[in-house]
Amino acid sequence: MFFKKLVSEPRPSIERSSSNGATGSSVLKSISGGAATEIAVAPTSPNSEAGLGLVLDALGGVLTALARYPIDLPDRPGEERAEEIERWQRHATLGYAIHEDNGARSVGVNDRDWGGVVRAVTEQRRDEHQYVESSISELREALWACVETVHNAVKIDHTADSSTEIEMHRAKHALKRMQTGSIKQEVLGAVLSIEGALQARRDQQQEQYVSLATKLDRMGKQLEEARKESTTDPLTGIGNRKLFDMMGPRAVQMFALGRQPVVLLMIDLDKLKLVNDMYGHQAGDAAIANLGAALSRVFLRQSDVLCRYGGDEFVAILHNTDWKMAQTLARRLQEQIAAMPAPHPAMEFSIGASVGVAQLEAHEEVDEWIARADKALYKAKQNGRDRVCVAESLLLKSA
Repeated sequence: MFFKKLVSEPRPSIERSSSNGATGSSVLKSISGGAATEIAVAPTSPNSEAGLGLVLDALGGVLTALARYPIDLPDRPGEERAEEIERWQRHATLGYAIHEDNGARSVGVNDRDWGGVVRAVTEQRRDEHQYVESSISELREALWACVETVHNAVKIDHTADSSTEIEMHRAKHALKRMQTGSIKQEVLGAVLSIEGALQARRDQQQEQYVSLATKLDRMGKQLEEARKESTTDPLTGIGNRKLFDMMGPRAVQMFALGRQPVVLLMIDLDKLKLVNDMYGHQAGDAAIANLGAALSRVFLRQSDVLCRYGGDEFVAILHNTDWKMAQTLARRLQEQIAAMPAPHPAMEFSIGASVGVAQLEAHEEVDEWIARADKALYKAKQNGRDRVCVAESLLLKSA
């Protein structure tokens, strides 16, 4: 058997007498949720004895595996935890006392501390789970602190480059007005060389930022898989406002590094108040859940961030997507909503969704991005509801 290969010590014979004095049957303790209950077992036979041996061997293998791969915790080294699990393994499978220095002889199956075995394993798994959760959380925060720091550095570089370009532009104009030809050409050549060096530096930095953005994006997706429950809307099963408040600024920061297009969709369920007033809030909740399901069917990529923003408003952050593609996807969403069953069987009108689309622009902050998408959503509702409206570009506004 498996356990016999691990240890060479003989296993004590299995107890056949019950604790209540009966003969020919065993009473085993079953541990469930910390409470012990006694289970009467049929009289042992060579077959049942062999079966119990197989169970003990399997249990020994499980405990050996737990002891073989311990995790070092801040307050307790892994070796110490492994030694404790090994003691419980010997106790469970061979009947040895937990504290072997007390000289106690080995005990039978009925007298072994099965509750202690369960507690020892539970405590180890609980402590390791808490430590891993805490470590992932700290790593996640460190990762996004890095992204934020680089994002701020990019903003500072942009400000400095803008000031430098203004001064270089003034210098070139001043040189063109100079009368001494040879000096003018030499200084102008120097200015152009400096300008070329600055551009080369900007290009090199951008390449580095794009490479960093790719690595951070991949790592960020893996870490975010570890945190779902606290950022999930219970009615729709997609993200909640907390998730959007976290992912919105990160989308802006990642865009500053990689310059890959990213779009924000603001979606509002039309006529929800009418549904609530006429058919009750259960029908309104069904309509909201339908919209959440439609979002999940249209936006399928792992990088798509789908959230219930509040009430009947939803948002979607679409990475590596421009406004034209987002507009097409928004219309597909409206088709999905139109094809869904009515939230109440007596409802005689259809409900739809209005959508505002805003593509993030260079040096735009998250609040400005949301405001443009919200303004586009308001315009879609003004145009007759169940419409898709694209936000006006900041460049067009400033022109």
